[in-house]
Amino acid sequence: MEHQKCYVFAQPTLDERAAKRRRVSDTLTPTSWSLREDVYRRVWSQQQQRIQATVEDADLTTLENLVSFVSEATVDHHRREASISSGLIVVGPSIASHGFFFDRLGQKVTAATNATFLILTSGECPNLKTLLRNLIRKATSKLDDVDEPEDRNGNVSRTGPKLLDYDLVLLQEWYSKTQTDKVIVAVQDSEAFDAALLVEMIELFSSWLNRIPFVLLFGVATSSESFQDRLPGTALRRLRGETFNVKQANEILEKIFCATIDGPGVSLRLGPNLSRRLLERQKDHIQSVQAFSDALKYAHMSHFYANPLSIFLSQSLEFDQVPSDVFRALRNLPSFRRWAESLLDKGCARKVRRLLDSDQYLYDNTIENIKSSQMVILSLVSATSVLVAIRNCIPRTPYVPRSTLYVRATSGELDGSPIIRETLLMIRKASSDLLYQMLEALSTLKECHLPIDIGAYQKELDSLVKETTNETPLRSQHDVRNNTLRTTVVAQKVELSKQRSTLSEQDTAYSGLVGRFHDDIENYFTSTLILPQSLVLSEILLYDLKSPHSETFTPRPRFVIERSLSSPHDYLDCSCCLNSETGKDSESMLSPTQPATAILYQLYLESGSLVNVSDLWSAFNAIVGEEDDEAEPTTMSLFQRALAELKFLGLLKSSRKKSDHVAKMMWKGL
Repeated sequence: MEHQKCYVFAQPTLDERAAKRRRVSDTLTPTSWSLREDVYRRVWSQQQQRIQATVEDADLTTLENLVSFVSEATVDHHRREASISSGLIVVGPSIASHGFFFDRLGQKVTAATNATFLILTSGECPNLKTLLRNLIRKATSKLDDVDEPEDRNGNVSRTGPKLLDYDLVLLQEWYSKTQTDKVIVAVQDSEAFDAALLVEMIELFSSWLNRIPFVLLFGVATSSESFQDRLPGTALRRLRGETFNVKQANEILEKIFCATIDGPGVSLRLGPNLSRRLLERQKDHIQSVQAFSDALKYAHMSHFYANPLSIFLSQSLEFDQVPSDVFRALRNLPSFRRWAESLLDKGCARKVRRLLDSDQYLYDNTIENIKSSQMVILSLVSATSVLVAIRNCIPRTPYVPRSTLYVRATSGELDGSPIIRETLLMIRKASSDLLYQMLEALSTLKECHLPIDIGAYQKELDSLVKETTNETPLRSQHDVRNNTLRTTVVAQKVELSKQRSTLSEQDTAYSGLVGRFHDDIENYFTSTLILPQSLVLSEILLYDLKSPHSETFTPRPRFVIERSLSSPHDYLDCSCCLNSETGKDSESMLSPTQPATAILYQLYLESGSLVNVSDLWSAFNAIVGEEDDEAEPTTMSLFQRALAELKFLGLLKSSRKKSDHVAKMMWKGL
């Protein structure tokens, strides 16, 4: 059909309007849109600053060590074979974060030293010639804009024969005319390179070391030992370097997530369902830090775009700036209805009437409730940091990430959970040195408003420790070491019973101290670990919609295409695609008013692996065609266009077995 003539189909002009009505009226005033956009930009700029600060502090020590290593790297001419200063950077198994780390490293090295930083990846270096070609191209392209085009190609006003584009003489001539000190070559994914290619590169760079001061940096995903096992001894003797360990991507993501929920300045937080979805997706697909930041940004955008009540997160909101439609939507919130019902149960019917009638009174109560709810959510987030600080001090305790604790806390599963019971039991059994570590960890928590006087407990514990004559730590009465088993024989039967040992005066006083601290921590967890969805106007402070995020970051294009072609009424919402008998869209009923591609797709589903185009055209013409022969060109144009669209979607292709057939590529539901 590709060599046959084509018909141009022009849609006839209709005088009457389309059956589907367009939405031309805005439901919200323009003031609400601009105000929500301003609030979004303010909120996200604060979150972005926290994320950027966390990322910069994550590997700051490693980056500084690498910069100092590069700046102090020299060529050892005393050895028989010149050795190249090399650094093995153990980046970790997260391949997606390698590029982000090396980009930051290049910026640090370029800013702190007078060196040229070049990054090579396995995808652009299949062999040695291509590697050298890309290396020379990247190095010479860093010239200033004032340089001539000949300089960018590496031929810097030289005489003699023209050199090949992979000759290192070009790099040497470029190095001699620039102010750079070293040429740093960073092999980003060294384990993806062929071992023979790495050996050839090391030997070649070593032979040119007296003319070009190379410094090699190898990105390693596993360990330095596995990297050394891939190279022969002759290549390893040409390297002289150190090993640098980088923080793993999951640790950085954990810090980023905690930075976005900590502090009183956080206006909007993610709900449990969306947080769990983000963390699971990051764990399953091992994506970069930037991808995780983009997901957080999209969640903030979705909340401020879809929720008109998000304008109440503005710190300078006035009553005149709130449209009347927003108050109407505020009174329809589920949390507002629960609040009104609770007020009616308390006998405050007059207050409920004022909330329903007066927008000014509703505005004042909304601002007050949002501030109080934010403090409650902040206390809940602080409780997770307190729990992590206590569990980190207890030895042989399974590690639970704080992000997991936040998800469980916001879903109401943490209060009274086995984690809380285990932690409280370990506090009751803690010795004096362990309790001292807990108090020290709690005193160093930032932005955690703990309603417990940690300093008073520390002073009392110090006084008890000073009064002890021996160096053994104080133990409480609940410690297993203070319990003994007593054996009694009665009527030829052995009975075992527990008996507590006699406690000293200091241990008794310490047991009282531990008991009071245990009770204070238990009361603190009970009062803070509540269900945040039960708070008034929690829909404004928590965003927990999964569908926008799933449709954007985990789309299902094949399912959408199959559904749109099988049931076009679900997307077009027009009366022409409905079944006249049932009034519903039916896949089995073919109608000439349906789109041509949808009709041809349903005929395509009924065919086998090879489809005769002539039979397909006959069936299509029987449904869409008219009795008049003059309408056949129009029907043929519709058929050819629908067939081309199915081919563009990858549903069928030309068959080599039979020229008048097409091959079926996909089956629905598989």
